[in-house]
Amino acid sequence: MQVERAPQEPPPLKPAATSRQAIVEAAVELADQEGIEAVSMRRLAERLGVGTMTPYTYVESKAELIELMRDEVARAMLVPEPLPGDWREALRQIAIRTREAMEAHPWAVSARPHGARVRINLARHIEQSASVVETLGADHEIGAAALSAVDDYVIGHCMRLRARQRVIRDRRAAVAAGAQPGPAIDPAVEAAIESGELRRVGRLFAARAQSGRLAIAPEPDFETGLEWLLDGIETTVAPR
Repeated sequence: MQVERAPQEPPPLKPAATSRQAIVEAAVELADQEGIEAVSMRRLAERLGVGTMTPYTYVESKAELIELMRDEVARAMLVPEPLPGDWREALRQIAIRTREAMEAHPWAVSARPHGARVRINLARHIEQSASVVETLGADHEIGAAALSAVDDYVIGHCMRLRARQRVIRDRRAAVAAGAQPGPAIDPAVEAAIESGELRRVGRLFAARAQSGRLAIAPEPDFETGLEWLLDGIETTVAPR
């Protein structure tokens, strides 16, 4: 006589190996997928298969976690050593790596907790940039201004590109719903276009509407703008 055996319960899930780095990487992945607002200690614990309070063993607060997440993004900004000997090429590579990191992790542009500390990877990124400008022989203030100009260009480009992507998403949704995909224009602007006061703006809007691009400005050319900026630095800073 065959005796039926009770089905065995599956073994409990083994908690994933947890470390400070694992928590930071899980948080970055979550922010990439769902936005920085989705990051919480509870969500991280679920992802890692650990107790709800376990992340606090490695990270004391969400503010510190965001600092560490931003520093993880800064790691991706680092250009492999040695840097190119030509200062233009070195700054170009730093700018491109920084843009790529920010585009891969768009939340990092605005996620900055109050009183955030400078962490090691961000400090290394700053060190690389400063070492390049140092070769120009510029004084501290001018060198710092040149670096700020490059950083502002990269950050501004990423913010504008992100805004453009949101507009494209919204316009496509409008088209799918049967609405007109053009930009929202205030009646005062429409009147000024019709009167000829804003004739150039009117031509611009009309050209975009006819191009079939959902009336959206073309994607900005990052590297062309960067070359213009480096030209300016070469003209005004390098000779010093």
